[in-house]
Amino acid sequence: MRAMYLRRSTVKRKNKLRPVWLALVAAYLAVGALLLRGNGEGKVFAPLAPPNTPTPAATLEQRIAAGDVFFKSGKLSQAEEAYQRAVALAPNSDLALAKYATVLAYRRKFGDAITMAKRAIAADPRSAKNYAVLCLALDWSGKVDEAISVGQQALDLDPNLLDAYAYLGEAYADRNRTDRALDMARKAVELDDNSWLAHRTLAYAYEHLGKYQNAVSEYQRAIQLFPQFAILYLGLAQNLRQLNMNAQAITTFEKAAELDASNAEIQDALGLIYYDKQDWDKAQVRFKRAVEADPFYALGFAHLAWTYYVQRNYEDAIPNFEEAIKKGATANEFNYELGLSYAFINDCEKAKVWLKKALALEPDNLAARQGMVICEGQ
Repeated sequence: MRAMYLRRSTVKRKNKLRPVWLALVAAYLAVGALLLRGNGEGKVFAPLAPPNTPTPAATLEQRIAAGDVFFKSGKLSQAEEAYQRAVALAPNSDLALAKYATVLAYRRKFGDAITMAKRAIAADPRSAKNYAVLCLALDWSGKVDEAISVGQQALDLDPNLLDAYAYLGEAYADRNRTDRALDMARKAVELDDNSWLAHRTLAYAYEHLGKYQNAVSEYQRAIQLFPQFAILYLGLAQNLRQLNMNAQAITTFEKAAELDASNAEIQDALGLIYYDKQDWDKAQVRFKRAVEADPFYALGFAHLAWTYYVQRNYEDAIPNFEEAIKKGATANEFNYELGLSYAFINDCEKAKVWLKKALALEPDNLAARQGMVICEGQ
């Protein structure tokens, strides 16, 4: 009897997995049919594309729209990239160029912003918006008189362009023509009371008039309208600081830094708060972040030098003062502070160069004169 169990069976064995495979195939076909037919609500789904199918390139409109979404979310670096791709696709699109120039200005890339704004004007010299953007870029780069001239051209082309009133108003404030700045800002608010830009300009005008409480109210209104924009928090914090509301100012600066950690001006401003509190370590951290975020931000280097200077670490103060001056910091105090730093480490040959430069600009500068006395005594 045992032998019969050892014999090879002549009956073909059933494949136990076959029903499973058949079920899977049937399910796959059913799902495919459902996708092609729809979901019962009138929606028809296309079959999945093969994995190697190339993705269609984004159109100009899509790239600009992507930049707009990033900008309205306060994500300026991503907006810059999106607008840059739009310009790469259509180098003569004045819309793409103007939007790219605007975000470049807000990211403190003033030279590039001016170049792009001028290209936008060349592409469409009848667009008031293009002149307004150039006004912004020129003003923020320190070319205030040019900015005012270009801003007026924008208004000549379109007397109802809010952006022109806003940017021109800021330029007038920077030229200390505060009454004119206030008129421009109020006109911008009159054109659209729900414009964050209009309220920011009005805040800026009040700030230059020394009406810091009014400025705070306008910055708060602008933030209500655009809560993701770090620059608005920066303006608010600076005015809170003027009102000696330092605790609120620090919180607001930190909110600005949270929204845009790459903004050198925000990091620098927060560093100045800690500097005023004589918290040198925290101030240094912020000033270092400022120059890391923007290696061309001259004031960041100057303020970092201060933190070393007040602690009598002149060896570290010197290269930072020199870097600040090399990158365009023009305040005379940096000249005599650099000269004094050299004097305090007994390098009067270099000290006299900077002290004499400071005295040439301000012959009665007491600090520079004291530095010369130190060196002459040596």
